[in-house]
Amino acid sequence: MNDPDLILLEGIARGDQGAFESLIGRYQGPLHNFIGRYVGDASLAEDIAQEVFIRVFRAARRFEPRTRVSTWIFRIAYNLSMTELDRLRRRQKIREAVEEHGEGGEPACEPAERLELEEELTAALEQLPGNQRAALLLRVNEGLSYREIGQVLGVSLQSVESLLHRARSNLKRYLEKS
Repeated sequence: MNDPDLILLEGIARGDQGAFESLIGRYQGPLHNFIGRYVGDASLAEDIAQEVFIRVFRAARRFEPRTRVSTWIFRIAYNLSMTELDRLRRRQKIREAVEEHGEGGEPACEPAERLELEEELTAALEQLPGNQRAALLLRVNEGLSYREIGQVLGVSLQSVESLLHRARSNLKRYLEKS
């Protein structure tokens, strides 16, 4: 397999700080973009991206090049993002239960205004099921192949095709409604 990132990962496994910094430089923007759009929160995306790099650093020695390094990194990001969204949903359910009993805090406010188109697109993306949203973001924003998306999401090539078709159809329908 001809993967230039594999050389960086091998350097990281040997303790080469420069290789780690190079890998961060290559993936920081794309990871933050993917995670941010997936979880819908730039600050949270930054935290998750940092955790991705920590995990890459710790697991560099154990990496087996069955897939491209980029696919492995995005898989870590996807898994951490899903875990964090699950945690946030559980926390929200607890908050709602507490508010039902009159002990809740004030609702969170939007941190900054966004352009109308960005708001509509973000809202439409959030309506997509998680696996459709992830497949679409990995394809459109990160340029991953269908095969690589399948590896990141742990699904077959046919499933990726189906996910992307449904994601595009649903996104179009959601945007036409708004």
